[in-house]
Amino acid sequence: MFSKLLCTDVLAIRCIDNLIFVGVGCSLYIFNVNTYKLEKKINCLYPYNIHGIIEGPDNKLTVFGANYFCTYKIYYEQETLIIKEDLNKKELNDWIITVKWLLYDGHNYLCVLLAHNNVCIYDIFNECYQNTWCEEKCILYAGFILNNDKNLIIFSGTVYQEILIWEVNYAIETSPVLHRLQGHNGVIFSVMYDPIAQFICSTSDDRTIRLWKINNSKSKNWKNIDIKLVRTMFGHTARVWKSIIKNNIIITIGEDSLMCTWSLEGKLLNKICAHHGAAIWSIDVSNDNKIIFTGGADGAVHAWPFVNDYIQKTVLVPKTNAYTLPKYVCYLNSGNLLIFYENGTLFIFNRYYNNVEESLYLEKYSTYCIMEVSLCHSHICFASRDGYIRIYKEIKVATNKKLLQILEEKIMESQILSVQWLENNKLVICGMNGILKIFNFTVEGSFTIQSVCVLPYSRERWLTAAILYEGLLICGDRAGNMHIFDLKTYVPCSETNKKPIQTINKVHGKIGIQNFIVVNSKLISAGRDGMLRFYELNKHKNTKLLYILHKQKMPMDWISGHLKSFDDILILGFKEVEFVIYSMIHHRILMKIPCGGGHRSWDCILKNNLIMFLYIRNKQVYASDFSLTSFTLPVLLNGFHTKEISCINPISKINQNNIFISGSEDGTLRISYISNPLLNNNIHTFQTLNIFDGHISSVKFIACLNLQFIFLCNKYLIFSGGGRAQIKVWEIDIKDNETFLHNKDISCHDITCHMLYGFDQRRKKQLHESNHSYNMQPETRYMDIGIYYCTTNFYYIILFVACADGFIRVFLYDINTKSISLKISSKCVDRCITKITVITYNEKVIVLIMSTDGICRFIDFTDTISKIIEFSQIEKQQFENYKDIFITKFNLHQSGINSYDIKIIEKGKYLLATGGDDNLFNIIYFNVQLQNKKMEIHISLLSKWSTSTAHVAQITGIIFHDKNTIFTVGMDQQVIMYHYNYNNDILSVTILKRMFTFVTDIKGITSWYNSKNESVVCVYGKGFEILI
Repeated sequence: MFSKLLCTDVLAIRCIDNLIFVGVGCSLYIFNVNTYKLEKKINCLYPYNIHGIIEGPDNKLTVFGANYFCTYKIYYEQETLIIKEDLNKKELNDWIITVKWLLYDGHNYLCVLLAHNNVCIYDIFNECYQNTWCEEKCILYAGFILNNDKNLIIFSGTVYQEILIWEVNYAIETSPVLHRLQGHNGVIFSVMYDPIAQFICSTSDDRTIRLWKINNSKSKNWKNIDIKLVRTMFGHTARVWKSIIKNNIIITIGEDSLMCTWSLEGKLLNKICAHHGAAIWSIDVSNDNKIIFTGGADGAVHAWPFVNDYIQKTVLVPKTNAYTLPKYVCYLNSGNLLIFYENGTLFIFNRYYNNVEESLYLEKYSTYCIMEVSLCHSHICFASRDGYIRIYKEIKVATNKKLLQILEEKIMESQILSVQWLENNKLVICGMNGILKIFNFTVEGSFTIQSVCVLPYSRERWLTAAILYEGLLICGDRAGNMHIFDLKTYVPCSETNKKPIQTINKVHGKIGIQNFIVVNSKLISAGRDGMLRFYELNKHKNTKLLYILHKQKMPMDWISGHLKSFDDILILGFKEVEFVIYSMIHHRILMKIPCGGGHRSWDCILKNNLIMFLYIRNKQVYASDFSLTSFTLPVLLNGFHTKEISCINPISKINQNNIFISGSEDGTLRISYISNPLLNNNIHTFQTLNIFDGHISSVKFIACLNLQFIFLCNKYLIFSGGGRAQIKVWEIDIKDNETFLHNKDISCHDITCHMLYGFDQRRKKQLHESNHSYNMQPETRYMDIGIYYCTTNFYYIILFVACADGFIRVFLYDINTKSISLKISSKCVDRCITKITVITYNEKVIVLIMSTDGICRFIDFTDTISKIIEFSQIEKQQFENYKDIFITKFNLHQSGINSYDIKIIEKGKYLLATGGDDNLFNIIYFNVQLQNKKMEIHISLLSKWSTSTAHVAQITGIIFHDKNTIFTVGMDQQVIMYHYNYNNDILSVTILKRMFTFVTDIKGITSWYNSKNESVVCVYGKGFEILI
């Protein structure tokens, strides 16, 4: 088997000419900087990670990691990139910190700084080397080599919080320390020197960036150079890994997922959360200093513009209105600004010529006014206190743009509270008592009321958002409720009894719904809780109803709008005092603009690939423009979960795409697919189709149930659970796409959720009512799940959940009512139950549990399940004690059992493989049978095989495979393939193959078959790796 796809820490990035070199594991990816396309992929240092990539002379490239390095020659031949190995993998006796090429007397040498503060000068031609030591022998975490007129100056970042500067002396074996730079309060993680800016920049464990100035840099003797600390910069919230200086700008990356840009004066210019919370390991800048490339712990490589490409300036206000304040602002389709002042004056401002093109005084709207611009930004509607509306259209007169009034009518008998545009010529007006009037108009000035609806009673009874969706009027009110009206059933004659056909309460909390979006036939609502909630339209008894899907958390507090580009949806919102633009395709923040918050009027449009943002701040009007293309650079490598992956389950195989669902410590579920490689590159790729939020803590397990075999539909029930004693039920529908899968092909319904002690809000209320200040029962963690599908009632699914407090909690899920309830809490052991599985024999249901004491226990739950199904309507849960009621138990390990797999050989005969903290790998062969007239279950051990020498660390993943093979994987990052055989009551196992995986902190292993009927093995933990 060979590694075909790896997604893990990106530890090295280097830009050389028009190529980008990326190191992931031992693989070197080579991208074209102009097209962002993958040109080549080669394996360099197996089984070691690539930690650095250095450019050399004569088109040479050095790749190093651990204590190994190798060199390549790179050139083009008939427009084809050729990578040829120039020097095969060489081993040194210490860890390599950094490498520098040196030309001396016409020969090329490699200067290698090692981890114990010594330098190795390696002769490439003769393949020999010479060592030079610093007089202070200490451990280094960082270093930099400066070629100073054939002399090598070494900057050593030590674990003792200081930077040592020393010069390599070829004549002697030990060189003295020239300078000690002290000031950091932690380990030095990076140090670099910029000879142009004449600064030394260092980063540390103390979360600071320190800038040291070289005062008399003209001196070639570094012993006489004066070095002074001039800046200490704070901005990161965790360890700072690396810094670079380009164009007098400092760029730093850290463990907090932040990429910060600083001026040389120490001012923080910009801060970007670049990898969704995952640490950023590597960074480099393109040769033209226009694009920054970052690699993170999520396995992604992102491209960013080097500078903030937007211009912010104040729009000049006419002197006649110097004492009035702007109330509303918006953009017109021409790009002109529309500014409405509190005294009722309206200005059209030409930003290009910086002058006022037209001014109007709206006396009727001077004391109370609501202004809304149409979706096309060509029409503007004004609404008054006495129920009047006035609509203007922007027209061109000669060379200027003017506003033409096309309509003014009294449409309400009360004050107008809200105006929402549904189409370019259709609006919905909200008056007192929740009355809604939907009307359209023509440019000639005629209008027609099409429908009249009434919002249900609420405390704040007016519209905050509205949209037309598949013939329905979707309304969001100030109380946070969503109301759905069928416009075809209403006639414009009466204002009574116009009730919504459906109401969804408190969709985004109590504050209100701010925006609706329709994307790929799905409806999305957004509000001030920072959530996007997804819906689909279903027909129920000839009535159209909204079907609630899932929700997705946005990196902002208040979502207020959206923009649609050619292939992306941009979410607009606010986080504290910043305006935030988020890309749904790239899953990242594109821009943050300090604007003071979203409580004042603002507008944002996309015109000619230029995002234009207009807002009021400090009683002034500001406008900011920036190019969309510079901020939507493509992703070179797709990222995955930001923390350790706890579980991966294959779902389906559609049109040669292998689909799987994963859960992680980051609390999210992801549906992804791996596409088969194209014939020309033989490179597998993966794509995340959707990310589902909903867990408030880590996800420890996922179980999938295919409903196709039961209800003949292409849907899957997903059960996920983990931290905070939370279990969630999802329903996923995957549409069959003939070409490529997209996120629009996935529909996920967040069906229900169960928490053992209720949600936080409910728990606080219970504690308040009971006058307790704390809960006596601590929350447990759900560790694993076993599923039993009821044969007597197709709608019932029994869930056995293994818990960290030694309980098995039995849930009943009803497919028909979409409800989950806790039925039985069974105390089994006084240890954490790590794994659980369900075995059925005849009509018996046997639950096998594994715990941290290394014992496998078999428990008969047949009678318990019968009671649950018989009394399924009773809500009360029962407590049962199974501590001493076991069918049998096998003492297999000295400590906890981390992994297992079970295989049916024939009826009643099973193979069970387990792996534990004691490095022991067990395979047992046991028999299940019924004895005597009482049909009691008897389990007997037929054969056993074990070894503790295959792995040198905990075994965390086991899976049975075809042709009598089995795979194990452990924390030692070894994937071992075995062959097992059972003859004459003897179980024999032999090792067939060993492989090294670059996935760290391994949590498990799974497998499936691809479209070519090839076996696919997936190892997961801190990332994942596909072996075929």
